[in-house]
Amino acid sequence: ALALAGVGLLGVAGCSRKRDSDDEASDVETAQAPTTTPAPTATAPKGGGSVPVSLAIPSIGFDRKVTGMGLTKSGEISPPPGVTQWYNATVSPGQVGISVIAGHVTFNGPDVFAKLPEVKVGQRLTVRFADTSAQKFQVTRVKSVDKEELRHDQSVWGSSKTPVLALITCDSASELVGVHHVNNFVVWTKPVN
Repeated sequence: ALALAGVGLLGVAGCSRKRDSDDEASDVETAQAPTTTPAPTATAPKGGGSVPVSLAIPSIGFDRKVTGMGLTKSGEISPPPGVTQWYNATVSPGQVGISVIAGHVTFNGPDVFAKLPEVKVGQRLTVRFADTSAQKFQVTRVKSVDKEELRHDQSVWGSSKTPVLALITCDSASELVGVHHVNNFVVWTKPVN
C-alpha cells in the first residue's frame, strides 16, 4: 500500500511475505475491498489525456491491464492483489507532470510487480489508453528508496514541467521488519517516440 502522510506526501508500505493467518486475514480483507474513488472513463482527472488501460514492459515479460483507482479511506494507494493501479489523482501518463502506477511485488507469493526490480535504465515500456492510443516510455532512473524518505520525495509526489511516469513497488531485496520491506523500488521514465 502507498500510505498518505499529507498533501503530496505518499509512500509505499504494504508489500510483504506470507503472513500468519491472523495478519493475512486482515490484510487480504483490506486489499480485496479497498474503498477508492472510481476510475474515470474518458479523460484523466487532471492534466488532460486519456485513461491508461494497460502497461507492457517487454524486458521483464510484463503486459497487464491497468486500473485507475484513488486512495482508500485510510489514505493509501492499495491495489488488490493481482492489480496494477494507476493512481488517478496523478496526471495521465505522458501528460505534463508526474504520473504514478503501483503494484505489489509480493502478496502471499509473487504479485504483479515481482520482476519490476529487474528493470534497467534505457529499457522501454508502453502504456495503452482508453482512446486506443499508446505511448512509449524509456527508463531514466531506478532506485531503492526508504519508505519514509519516499513519502517526501518530490521526484514522485511533487510537480514536473515535463512528463514523468513513476512505477512503484516494494523492494523485495530490502530488509524485512515484521512482514513488510523497509524500502520501495521506484522506476522513473520519460516519454519517447
